[in-house]
Amino acid sequence: MSQISGKAATSMPSISSSQRRNTFSGGGARVQRATTMKNTKTIQTTRFGPPPPPRRRVRRQGSLPPSPGFCSMISKGGKSLLPNLIDEKADKRNVTAKASSSSSSSSSSSIKPDFEEGDDEEKIILYSQRWVQLGYLACLALISDWVCFSVAATPGTWDSIFHRSPETLIDVFLFTNVAFCFLEPQIVGKFGLRNVVVSAAALMTFGCALRSGLEFNDFIPFASFMPSYTEEVVGTVLVGAAQPFFQCTPTLLSSRWFGKDERALSTSIAINANQIGIAVAFLVGGLMGQTNEGLNGYFSLITLLSGIVTIGAFIQFQEKPPTPPSLSQMQQEKERKRRCKAEEASRDVDASQNMGKDELAELNFPALCKRLLNTPGFWQPTAAFVASIAISNNVSAFIGTTLGKAGVENAFEADEFGAAFQLAIMFGSIFLGGYVDRSKKYKPVSLALIILSVFLLIPIGAGEVIPDAYVLFSLVLLGFTVGPVQPICAELAVEVSYPEDENGVVALQQVCGNLFSAILVPILAFAAHGDLLFGKLSGDYAILIVLGLVTLGYFTTFDAPLKRLEADKAASE
Repeated sequence: MSQISGKAATSMPSISSSQRRNTFSGGGARVQRATTMKNTKTIQTTRFGPPPPPRRRVRRQGSLPPSPGFCSMISKGGKSLLPNLIDEKADKRNVTAKASSSSSSSSSSSIKPDFEEGDDEEKIILYSQRWVQLGYLACLALISDWVCFSVAATPGTWDSIFHRSPETLIDVFLFTNVAFCFLEPQIVGKFGLRNVVVSAAALMTFGCALRSGLEFNDFIPFASFMPSYTEEVVGTVLVGAAQPFFQCTPTLLSSRWFGKDERALSTSIAINANQIGIAVAFLVGGLMGQTNEGLNGYFSLITLLSGIVTIGAFIQFQEKPPTPPSLSQMQQEKERKRRCKAEEASRDVDASQNMGKDELAELNFPALCKRLLNTPGFWQPTAAFVASIAISNNVSAFIGTTLGKAGVENAFEADEFGAAFQLAIMFGSIFLGGYVDRSKKYKPVSLALIILSVFLLIPIGAGEVIPDAYVLFSLVLLGFTVGPVQPICAELAVEVSYPEDENGVVALQQVCGNLFSAILVPILAFAAHGDLLFGKLSGDYAILIVLGLVTLGYFTTFDAPLKRLEADKAASE
């Protein structure tokens, strides 16, 4: 010890010989004492120098005393430091959770929860605002189809004013609808649901104003006479361009706002609200549109109601709730965030070269359509959707001719049963949509509805030789069976294609359905003048029956997993 300087000696604590041997032994081989003491001057100066001043810890209220140090912790069995660390982490989590909950509640103070389920990390909350959202979307869809079939109940008045067939205007509307269905998913993805719906509502209101005439008369912003046919066509094109943003977004709205047991019901209400618009067209149009001035006042009423709903949607319609309504939607939100990051990265040339082709392809609607068409089980519900919309649209377009052949001579009585057909579509969709929500029996219910629809088309098409009571009963019952096929098959397509964008799924179905309906209108108009089956069945209904039978045979091949339903079950377990 004489070789060690005084400073080092004083800084070196007193240790026993056994401890010194244990300290300076390595690899299992003992080092000689003399060599050890010779070489420990530098080691001891570094290892056993004066200790740094102790860190001063501020004790928080409600926490344990600070730990006495690592060595004391070991000597005391490790019971002093770990609880303190755990409490600190727990306090941090509590503070973060309180801050996030307070910020979310302050940002969504106007949205009140209707239902809560789950733990704090993955709590499922349903907000009452979802019914307001659904109400506005349904009203806008109602008005858009009201415009489409606004003159279906008054073809004579329309022909006497413009010397044109009202079916031509319906075809213009449907072809415009198809064109904008291609653009709708990308527009919604870029600008958001709220901005797109409100803007489309304003566009529809402007189109309705063109159709009713933009001229102030005694402080009333409507003319007292019908405008030119060109203005009618331009206004119809504007409304047709706006309609896809109301008809393609119901499944997107349902997935964002409604729980897993409410999706089919909410989709049914939104998709088939347009049938109520057609019913209103038959009732109100039949009463008001018998003269030139009456038809102008009828169109002005549509414009006024469209403006009121547009203002309400601008004030109350919202983008999405503060929290997702289901576990599968939570997972889908994460997937969409990943896609958004991929899209941002694709803007950089270097990043886009490192990104896979599939990741870039899923950011546009044509690529989405390609993936959907290659998805097992997607074609069958889409075919049923197309058949349903084709049958309902064409029966609505030719309902006056159909009931005339059945012996219903009173025009207003025909309009009443036309409205009853549309109301039956709506009520059937609500009732059966709720049943499918609870049972998840998409395929059995769809097959039963298609079979019943085919059988009900026969007496309607053979109205000339069947008592009118049977024809009218079959017509109303057909609405109850053929209408629910659309929302049920839309939800079924969304289920099998999860986690693809719901908006894009219905947009593709609407493109196929409206395009097929537009092509079918002139074909059925030509076939209506001929009779098949020994003159007892109208040719147009014979075509619809064949369409139903083909769809029925194809839909029986449906066998695909319900991916979104399985995701909900897996997440809940």
